[in-house]
Amino acid sequence: MFYRPALGVLLAATVPVFTGVAFAQTDPVAVFRQAIDARNRGDINAMMALFTDDAVREDGSCQPPCVGREAVRNSFQKNIDERFQANVTSAEGTGDTVTARAEISSDAFAATGGKRMTSYTVTLRDGKIARWVSPLPPQTPAKTN
Repeated sequence: MFYRPALGVLLAATVPVFTGVAFAQTDPVAVFRQAIDARNRGDINAMMALFTDDAVREDGSCQPPCVGREAVRNSFQKNIDERFQANVTSAEGTGDTVTARAEISSDAFAATGGKRMTSYTVTLRDGKIARWVSPLPPQTPAKTN
């Protein structure tokens, strides 16, 4: 009989700790926005901390797709070197997938008309980006007000 109340107190003290851990999840939209912000700042290390070791990037910088941390890192470093910037205009998450749109610009785009719109589909695994897909934007400049 002495042990039951003590066991109840012990369980009551530990359940909230485990419950918080069990329900903690990563917000995929927040991770995507952190990656965009890091690239915009030119912080390749902060950006790559958000990717899995076997990440895949498929977009205008990676044709065919870049596979693995080093290939993905090299492709994003080239974006940073070109002063690539993305202004996210919308982003929403469903499960571990983010769909987003952004106005993008870079030194390379400046030579062909300036800013463009693009879309992203980014998939997370275990709270990190496993797949980054963004089709080549059209050659027409984005409309700005």
